[in-house]
This record gives sequence, C-alpha cells and structure tokens, in this order.
Amino acid sequence: MAAKKKVEQTLITPEGFYTITAANGRVVEVADYNLDNGARVQLWDDVNAEWQQWSFEPAGESVYRIKNRFTGKYLDLDCGGVTDGTRLHQWEGAQASSQLWVVEPTNDGRVKLKSNRSGKCLDVVGMNTDNGAGLQIWSDVGGENQLWSIDTVTRKPRPRVKATAAKARATAARAVQAAKELPTAAEAAADVTAEAAAKAVKTVRKAAARTTTKAAKAAKAAAETTTKAAKAAKDAARSTAKTTRAAAGKAVKAVKAAARAEKKPTE
Repeated sequence: MAAKKKVEQTLITPEGFYTITAANGRVVEVADYNLDNGARVQLWDDVNAEWQQWSFEPAGESVYRIKNRFTGKYLDLDCGGVTDGTRLHQWEGAQASSQLWVVEPTNDGRVKLKSNRSGKCLDVVGMNTDNGAGLQIWSDVGGENQLWSIDTVTRKPRPRVKATAAKARATAARAVQAAKELPTAAEAAADVTAEAAAKAVKTVRKAAARTTTKAAKAAKAAAETTTKAAKAAKDAARSTAKTTRAAAGKAVKAVKAAARAEKKPTE
C-alpha cells in the first residue's frame, strides 16, 4: 500500500479548508453545529459538513490557530488548561496561547497536533473511536489516538437545513443583542465625550488663569517702571528748578549791582 502523503506536501494555506481525521476515518467536528462559545468538539463520521471543516491560520513556524468553517470559532483548551485530560471546545478568537497548535509531522504522513501552550497532544478521550467521542490533550505517548491526517476539502459542503436555520437564528440573536446594547454603548460614548469636554474646559480655565496672572505681573512691572520713571523725572525737574533759581538769583544780583553803579556820582 502506498505511503500516505506527508503533511508538508499538503500545502496548508490560510485560504484552504481541511478535515482533521482520526485513525478510524472519523473527523473532528463541533458537536451539533453549535455556534456558542464553549461548544463541545468531538469525533463523527465525515458527512462533508462545514462544521467538520477547519482552516489553519499561521501564527508562527508550524504554529496555527485552527478555525471552524461553520461557526467561525477556534479550537481551544477549556479554561486554558495544560494538564492531561484538559478538554477541547471552541471559542471566539482571542490572543491566547490556548488557541495555538503546532503541526508536527510523523514519518508515516500523519501529524501530531500539539498545544503550543502545554506541548501536549490532541487526543481522544478514553481512546474511544465512536461517534461523539470527546477530545482532550494528553502527554505524547505515540498512540494511534494522537495521530491525525490533515486532508484538503475538495468537495463543496452539503447544505443542512437545520444547521442553516440554527445559524440564521444565532445571527438574528446577535443582532438583537447588539441592538439592545447600542443605547448603552451610546450613553457610554456620551459620558466619555462629556468627561473629555469637562477636562478640556478645566484645562482652558487653568491656561486662562495662568495667562491672566502673567498679564497682571506684566502690568505690575510696567506700573513699577512708570513710577520709577516719574520719580526720576520729578527729581530731574527739581534739580533743574534749583539750578535755574540759583542762576536767576545771581542774575538779579548782577542787575542790582549794575543799577547801583550807574547812580553813584562820578568823581
């Protein structure tokens, strides 16, 4: 029998969709096409459904975030656990190491999917291979229940009326919730705006007060300069007047002396 194609040759790309297949041919899926955070992840027969298909978003060298095609949520460790037996579920995208997975090729074309957080392998609970078997992480023991095939989805997924209806209901519920939260969000935004406006007014008032204080200091300095100038002018005027009066007194004395000289009889 021909050897399976190695995972490096599978050419995992962000645009592609893939099944994650166990040794018995069953695939990893989101149970009951549940759209909620915390929905169970399990094994089931491959029915070519979107909730059994995954995209791999690169997050480093051989490290990926694994996103469900139907729900848009990611393969995640329950409560971010790192111990043997931590269950897997789906959760909305988050910058968390609990959503990071290392694709580690083996020598037979299959891979181990290891938690980048704990280094432990994607594993089937209780080594169960039946439909509905849950998934967990466990220390690497090299068992068949820790080996997976990543296969490219080449067929168009079959539509499921119930799943489509469930997705439509979930979308409608999210829209209703968003509508309910909108007034609250608007009020919060208004509060933030009002707070920002109050801070701006306070800042302007402080600036105005500082400016007024500076203007008052400048006016005071100008008044002091004017006072000094006036005093200097007054002192100068007094000095000039004193000098003028002295000169005038001397002139008057000279005139009087000249007058007396004219009246004196000539010898």
